[in-house]
Amino acid sequence: MLALDLFRYNARLKALTFAIGVCVAFIVGSFAFANGLSSTVENITTKFESEGALAFEGDDLSSSVIDLSQLSADRSYAAVGLCVATVNSSGDTKIFIAVSDPGSTLPQNFIPPEGEILVGSLESLDGLLLLSSSEGDVELWANQTYSSALFPAYWNLIRWEDLLNLRTELEGKASFLIFNTVDSGLVSSLQSQGLSVQEMTGILSYFSAGSEEVETDLWLIIIPSSFVVAMLVYSAVAMEVKDRTREIAILKTMGASNRKIGGIFLFQATILSIFGGLAGIMIGIIVAYLISTSSSIVIESSLFYLMVTEYSMLVAFLSSVIAGLAGSLVPIYRATHLRVREALK
Repeated sequence: MLALDLFRYNARLKALTFAIGVCVAFIVGSFAFANGLSSTVENITTKFESEGALAFEGDDLSSSVIDLSQLSADRSYAAVGLCVATVNSSGDTKIFIAVSDPGSTLPQNFIPPEGEILVGSLESLDGLLLLSSSEGDVELWANQTYSSALFPAYWNLIRWEDLLNLRTELEGKASFLIFNTVDSGLVSSLQSQGLSVQEMTGILSYFSAGSEEVETDLWLIIIPSSFVVAMLVYSAVAMEVKDRTREIAILKTMGASNRKIGGIFLFQATILSIFGGLAGIMIGIIVAYLISTSSSIVIESSLFYLMVTEYSMLVAFLSSVIAGLAGSLVPIYRATHLRVREALK
Protein backbone atom coordinates (compact mmCIF):
# COMPACT_ATOMS: atom_id res chain seq x y z
CA MET A 1 0.00 0.00 0.00
CA LEU A 2 2.98 2.32 0.44
CA ALA A 3 3.41 2.63 -3.31
CA LEU A 4 -0.25 3.58 -3.74
CA ASP A 5 -0.08 6.15 -0.95
CA LEU A 6 3.01 7.85 -2.33
CA PHE A 7 2.48 7.55 -6.09
CA ARG A 8 0.03 10.05 -7.57
CA TYR A 9 -0.46 10.34 -11.33
CA ASN A 10 -1.10 14.07 -11.32
CA ALA A 11 -1.39 16.64 -14.13
CA ARG A 12 2.36 17.24 -14.16
CA LEU A 13 3.09 13.57 -14.75
CA LYS A 14 0.43 13.42 -17.45
CA ALA A 15 2.09 16.32 -19.27
CA LEU A 16 5.48 14.63 -19.02
CA THR A 17 3.92 11.40 -20.31
CA PHE A 18 2.73 13.27 -23.40
CA ALA A 19 6.20 14.79 -23.87
CA ILE A 20 7.75 11.32 -23.71
CA GLY A 21 5.12 10.17 -26.20
CA VAL A 22 6.21 12.87 -28.65
CA CYS A 23 9.83 11.66 -28.43
CA VAL A 24 8.78 8.06 -28.99
CA ALA A 25 6.51 9.13 -31.87
CA PHE A 26 9.54 10.78 -33.47
CA ILE A 27 11.39 7.45 -33.37
CA VAL A 28 8.36 5.60 -34.77
CA GLY A 29 7.91 8.20 -37.49
CA SER A 30 11.58 8.11 -38.49
CA PHE A 31 11.50 4.33 -38.89
CA ALA A 32 8.17 4.59 -40.74
CA PHE A 33 9.72 7.08 -43.20
CA ALA A 34 12.71 4.81 -43.83
CA ASN A 35 10.48 1.76 -44.26
CA GLY A 36 8.22 3.66 -46.63
CA LEU A 37 11.18 4.95 -48.64
CA SER A 38 12.64 1.46 -48.91
CA SER A 39 9.27 0.04 -49.96
CA THR A 40 8.80 2.80 -52.56
CA VAL A 41 12.20 2.14 -54.12
CA GLU A 42 11.47 -1.60 -54.12
CA ASN A 43 8.11 -1.08 -55.83
CA ILE A 44 9.58 1.19 -58.48
CA THR A 45 12.50 -1.16 -59.03
CA THR A 46 10.02 -4.00 -59.53
CA LYS A 47 8.17 -1.85 -62.06
CA PHE A 48 11.40 -1.39 -64.01
CA GLU A 49 12.88 -4.83 -63.34
CA SER A 50 12.90 -5.46 -67.08
CA GLU A 51 15.70 -2.90 -67.26
CA GLY A 52 13.78 0.17 -68.26
CA ALA A 53 15.88 3.02 -69.54
CA LEU A 54 16.22 6.76 -69.81
CA ALA A 55 17.06 8.23 -73.25
CA PHE A 56 18.35 11.75 -73.92
CA GLU A 57 20.36 13.71 -76.45
CA GLY A 58 23.94 14.74 -75.76
CA ASP A 59 25.51 14.73 -72.31
CA ASP A 60 23.35 17.23 -70.40
CA LEU A 61 19.66 16.78 -69.60
CA SER A 62 19.11 20.53 -69.32
CA SER A 63 20.17 21.09 -72.95
CA SER A 64 18.79 17.85 -74.39
CA VAL A 65 15.99 18.30 -76.93
CA ILE A 66 14.38 15.28 -78.61
CA ASP A 67 12.06 15.82 -81.57
CA LEU A 68 9.23 13.37 -80.89
CA SER A 69 7.93 13.59 -84.46
CA GLN A 70 11.24 12.23 -85.72
CA LEU A 71 11.55 9.56 -83.06
CA SER A 72 11.26 5.93 -84.12
CA ALA A 73 10.43 3.63 -81.19
CA ASP A 74 8.23 0.56 -80.94
CA ARG A 75 7.74 0.87 -77.17
CA SER A 76 5.61 3.15 -75.05
CA TYR A 77 7.48 5.85 -73.18
CA ALA A 78 6.96 8.85 -70.93
CA ALA A 79 8.25 12.18 -72.24
CA VAL A 80 9.73 14.62 -69.74
CA GLY A 81 10.34 18.30 -70.40
CA LEU A 82 12.80 20.25 -68.26
CA CYS A 83 13.43 23.95 -67.87
CA VAL A 84 15.15 26.37 -65.52
CA ALA A 85 13.27 29.46 -64.36
CA THR A 86 13.54 32.17 -61.75
CA VAL A 87 10.95 32.49 -58.98
CA ASN A 88 9.26 35.84 -58.18
CA SER A 89 12.01 37.79 -59.98
CA SER A 90 14.33 37.03 -57.07
CA GLY A 91 17.10 35.70 -59.28
CA ASP A 92 16.81 32.38 -57.49
CA THR A 93 16.64 29.71 -60.20
CA LYS A 94 14.77 26.43 -59.81
CA ILE A 95 14.34 23.33 -61.97
CA PHE A 96 10.86 22.56 -63.28
CA ILE A 97 9.69 19.49 -65.17
CA ALA A 98 6.51 18.39 -66.91
CA VAL A 99 5.58 14.80 -67.73
CA SER A 100 3.55 13.46 -70.64
CA ASP A 101 2.67 9.82 -70.08
CA PRO A 102 -0.33 8.80 -72.25
CA GLY A 103 0.70 5.14 -72.18
CA SER A 104 0.92 4.96 -68.35
CA THR A 105 4.59 4.02 -68.51
CA LEU A 106 5.32 5.47 -65.08
CA PRO A 107 4.00 3.91 -61.84
CA GLN A 108 2.19 7.09 -60.72
CA ASN A 109 0.49 10.19 -62.06
CA PHE A 110 2.74 13.24 -62.45
CA ILE A 111 0.22 15.83 -63.64
CA PRO A 112 -0.51 18.68 -61.16
CA PRO A 113 -3.97 20.26 -60.89
CA GLU A 114 -4.53 23.11 -63.33
CA GLY A 115 -2.90 26.34 -62.21
CA GLU A 116 -0.79 24.61 -59.57
CA ILE A 117 2.72 23.30 -59.04
CA LEU A 118 3.80 20.24 -57.08
CA VAL A 119 6.89 21.10 -55.06
CA GLY A 120 9.83 18.75 -54.53
CA SER A 121 10.41 17.60 -50.95
CA LEU A 122 13.71 19.52 -50.71
CA GLU A 123 12.17 22.80 -51.84
CA SER A 124 10.30 25.39 -49.76
CA LEU A 125 8.13 27.07 -52.39
CA ASP A 126 4.73 28.26 -51.20
CA GLY A 127 1.88 30.51 -52.28
CA LEU A 128 1.43 32.30 -55.61
CA LEU A 129 4.65 32.12 -57.65
CA LEU A 130 5.73 33.95 -60.77
CA LEU A 131 8.01 31.71 -62.83
CA SER A 132 10.10 33.58 -65.39
CA SER A 133 12.44 32.57 -68.18
CA SER A 134 13.88 34.34 -71.19
CA GLU A 135 10.93 33.04 -73.24
CA GLY A 136 7.95 33.80 -71.00
CA ASP A 137 6.25 33.89 -67.61
CA VAL A 138 3.62 31.85 -65.82
CA GLU A 139 1.85 32.26 -62.46
CA LEU A 140 1.17 29.11 -60.44
CA TRP A 141 0.06 28.25 -56.92
CA ALA A 142 2.43 26.14 -54.81
CA ASN A 143 0.60 24.51 -51.91
CA GLN A 144 1.18 20.80 -52.49
CA THR A 145 4.19 18.50 -52.71
CA TYR A 146 4.99 15.20 -54.38
CA SER A 147 7.22 12.24 -53.54
CA SER A 148 8.94 10.01 -56.06
CA ALA A 149 12.21 8.13 -56.31
CA LEU A 150 12.22 8.71 -60.09
CA PHE A 151 13.10 12.39 -59.93
CA PRO A 152 15.42 14.41 -57.67
CA ALA A 153 13.64 15.99 -54.68
CA TYR A 154 14.66 19.49 -55.83
CA TRP A 155 12.78 19.18 -59.15
CA ASN A 156 9.32 20.77 -59.18
CA LEU A 157 6.37 19.46 -61.23
CA ILE A 158 4.27 21.66 -63.51
CA ARG A 159 1.82 20.96 -66.33
CA TRP A 160 3.10 20.61 -69.91
CA GLU A 161 1.28 23.70 -71.15
CA ASP A 162 2.90 25.76 -68.36
CA LEU A 163 6.31 24.37 -69.30
CA LEU A 164 5.83 25.52 -72.91
CA ASN A 165 5.29 29.09 -71.69
CA LEU A 166 8.76 28.95 -70.15
CA ARG A 167 10.52 26.95 -72.87
CA THR A 168 8.73 27.18 -76.20
CA GLU A 169 11.31 25.06 -78.05
CA LEU A 170 9.85 21.95 -76.36
CA GLU A 171 6.65 22.17 -78.43
CA GLY A 172 6.35 18.65 -79.85
CA LYS A 173 9.67 17.77 -78.22
CA ALA A 174 11.03 16.51 -74.89
CA SER A 175 14.16 16.77 -72.79
CA PHE A 176 14.37 13.04 -72.14
CA LEU A 177 12.32 9.85 -72.39
CA ILE A 178 11.64 7.06 -69.93
CA PHE A 179 11.04 3.49 -71.18
CA ASN A 180 9.84 0.74 -68.84
CA THR A 181 11.02 -2.08 -71.12
CA VAL A 182 14.13 -2.10 -73.23
CA ASP A 183 16.29 -4.60 -75.11
CA SER A 184 19.37 -4.50 -77.30
CA GLY A 185 17.25 -3.79 -80.38
CA LEU A 186 15.65 -0.70 -78.85
CA VAL A 187 18.99 0.51 -77.48
CA SER A 188 20.57 0.20 -80.94
CA SER A 189 17.63 2.00 -82.51
CA LEU A 190 17.80 4.89 -80.05
CA GLN A 191 21.56 5.20 -80.35
CA SER A 192 21.31 5.22 -84.14
CA GLN A 193 19.03 8.25 -83.77
CA GLY A 194 21.74 10.06 -81.80
CA LEU A 195 20.36 9.41 -78.33
CA SER A 196 22.24 8.34 -75.23
CA VAL A 197 20.68 5.51 -73.21
CA GLN A 198 21.00 5.06 -69.44
CA GLU A 199 19.58 1.90 -67.89
CA MET A 200 16.98 2.73 -65.25
CA THR A 201 18.26 0.00 -62.94
CA GLY A 202 21.51 1.90 -62.63
CA ILE A 203 19.63 5.04 -61.59
CA LEU A 204 17.42 3.20 -59.12
CA SER A 205 20.41 1.51 -57.48
CA TYR A 206 21.52 4.99 -56.38
CA PHE A 207 18.21 5.59 -54.63
CA SER A 208 18.29 2.07 -53.15
CA ALA A 209 21.72 2.73 -51.65
CA GLY A 210 20.42 6.02 -50.30
CA SER A 211 17.46 4.38 -48.59
CA GLU A 212 19.76 1.82 -46.96
CA GLU A 213 21.96 4.64 -45.67
CA VAL A 214 18.89 6.34 -44.17
CA GLU A 215 17.97 3.11 -42.37
CA THR A 216 21.49 2.88 -40.93
CA ASP A 217 21.44 6.49 -39.74
CA LEU A 218 18.15 5.89 -37.93
CA TRP A 219 19.99 4.30 -35.03
CA LEU A 220 21.69 7.64 -34.45
CA ILE A 221 18.22 9.22 -34.06
CA ILE A 222 17.41 6.88 -31.17
CA ILE A 223 20.29 8.26 -29.08
CA PRO A 224 19.12 11.91 -28.74
CA SER A 225 15.47 10.86 -28.48
CA SER A 226 16.27 8.39 -25.70
CA PHE A 227 18.37 11.02 -23.94
CA VAL A 228 15.41 13.42 -23.94
CA VAL A 229 13.16 10.67 -22.56
CA ALA A 230 15.71 9.95 -19.82
CA MET A 231 15.85 13.65 -18.90
CA LEU A 232 12.05 13.89 -18.78
CA VAL A 233 11.77 10.91 -16.46
CA TYR A 234 14.67 12.22 -14.39
CA SER A 235 12.92 15.56 -13.92
CA ALA A 236 9.59 13.85 -13.11
CA VAL A 237 11.04 11.55 -10.46
CA ALA A 238 13.32 14.26 -9.07
CA MET A 239 10.37 16.63 -8.60
CA GLU A 240 8.33 13.88 -6.93
CA VAL A 241 11.21 13.11 -4.56
CA LYS A 242 11.54 16.78 -3.71
CA ASP A 243 7.80 17.24 -3.16
CA ARG A 244 7.54 14.13 -0.98
CA THR A 245 10.71 14.49 1.04
CA ARG A 246 8.78 14.64 4.31
CA GLU A 247 6.64 11.63 3.39
CA ILE A 248 9.76 9.63 2.56
CA ALA A 249 11.24 10.51 5.92
CA ILE A 250 8.04 9.44 7.71
CA LEU A 251 8.02 6.12 5.85
CA LYS A 252 11.61 5.52 6.91
CA THR A 253 10.80 6.23 10.54
CA MET A 254 7.98 3.67 10.25
CA GLY A 255 10.52 1.05 9.16
CA ALA A 256 10.40 1.25 5.37
CA SER A 257 13.67 0.00 3.89
CA ASN A 258 15.69 1.77 1.19
CA ARG A 259 14.65 -1.01 -1.18
CA LYS A 260 10.98 -0.26 -0.49
CA ILE A 261 11.44 3.49 -0.97
CA GLY A 262 13.38 2.93 -4.18
CA GLY A 263 10.71 0.54 -5.42
CA ILE A 264 8.04 3.22 -5.04
CA PHE A 265 9.82 5.63 -7.36
CA LEU A 266 11.03 2.89 -9.69
CA PHE A 267 7.38 1.90 -10.06
CA GLN A 268 6.55 5.51 -10.93
CA ALA A 269 9.35 5.74 -13.51
CA THR A 270 8.26 2.43 -15.07
CA ILE A 271 4.62 3.51 -15.37
CA LEU A 272 5.68 6.87 -16.82
CA SER A 273 7.96 5.22 -19.38
CA ILE A 274 5.40 2.59 -20.39
CA PHE A 275 2.55 5.07 -20.72
CA GLY A 276 4.80 7.45 -22.68
CA GLY A 277 5.97 4.64 -24.97
CA LEU A 278 2.41 3.49 -25.69
CA ALA A 279 1.24 7.05 -26.28
CA GLY A 280 4.16 7.65 -28.65
CA ILE A 281 3.35 4.52 -30.67
CA MET A 282 -0.28 5.62 -31.00
CA ILE A 283 0.75 9.13 -32.06
CA GLY A 284 3.26 7.72 -34.57
CA ILE A 285 0.69 5.39 -36.15
CA ILE A 286 -1.91 8.16 -36.44
CA VAL A 287 0.55 10.66 -37.96
CA ALA A 288 1.91 8.04 -40.40
CA TYR A 289 -1.63 7.19 -41.51
CA LEU A 290 -2.55 10.86 -42.01
CA ILE A 291 0.59 11.59 -44.04
CA SER A 292 0.16 8.48 -46.20
CA THR A 293 -3.51 9.29 -46.80
CA SER A 294 -2.70 12.91 -47.68
CA SER A 295 0.00 11.74 -50.11
CA SER A 296 -2.43 9.47 -51.93
CA ILE A 297 -4.95 12.33 -52.20
CA VAL A 298 -2.42 14.87 -53.47
CA ILE A 299 -0.96 12.48 -56.04
CA GLU A 300 -3.22 9.82 -57.48
CA SER A 301 -1.71 6.31 -57.17
CA SER A 302 1.22 7.63 -55.16
CA LEU A 303 3.65 4.88 -54.18
CA PHE A 304 5.14 6.71 -51.22
CA TYR A 305 3.77 6.14 -47.75
CA LEU A 306 4.93 5.87 -44.14
CA MET A 307 4.99 2.26 -42.95
CA VAL A 308 4.93 1.50 -39.22
CA THR A 309 6.11 -2.04 -38.51
CA GLU A 310 6.03 -4.19 -35.38
CA TYR A 311 9.82 -3.97 -35.26
CA SER A 312 9.84 -0.15 -35.24
CA MET A 313 7.16 -0.08 -32.52
CA LEU A 314 9.14 -2.54 -30.40
CA VAL A 315 12.38 -0.55 -30.81
CA ALA A 316 10.64 2.72 -29.89
CA PHE A 317 8.86 1.19 -26.87
CA LEU A 318 12.01 -0.48 -25.50
CA SER A 319 13.97 2.74 -26.02
CA SER A 320 11.38 4.60 -23.96
CA VAL A 321 11.38 2.10 -21.10
CA ILE A 322 15.15 1.62 -20.94
CA ALA A 323 15.86 5.37 -21.17
CA GLY A 324 13.17 6.12 -18.58
CA LEU A 325 14.52 3.62 -16.07
CA ALA A 326 18.07 4.88 -16.63
CA GLY A 327 16.95 8.47 -16.07
CA SER A 328 15.27 7.58 -12.78
CA LEU A 329 18.36 6.06 -11.14
CA VAL A 330 19.90 9.28 -9.82
CA PRO A 331 16.75 10.69 -8.11
CA ILE A 332 15.95 7.21 -6.74
CA TYR A 333 19.43 7.05 -5.24
CA ARG A 334 18.84 10.43 -3.58
CA ALA A 335 15.49 9.27 -2.22
CA THR A 336 16.91 6.09 -0.68
CA HIS A 337 19.84 7.95 0.92
CA LEU A 338 17.74 10.75 2.32
CA ARG A 339 18.63 11.65 5.94
CA VAL A 340 15.50 11.48 8.06
CA ARG A 341 16.57 14.10 10.59
CA GLU A 342 17.29 16.74 7.92
CA ALA A 343 14.09 15.93 6.00
CA LEU A 344 11.87 16.38 9.09
CA LYS A 345 13.28 19.80 9.99
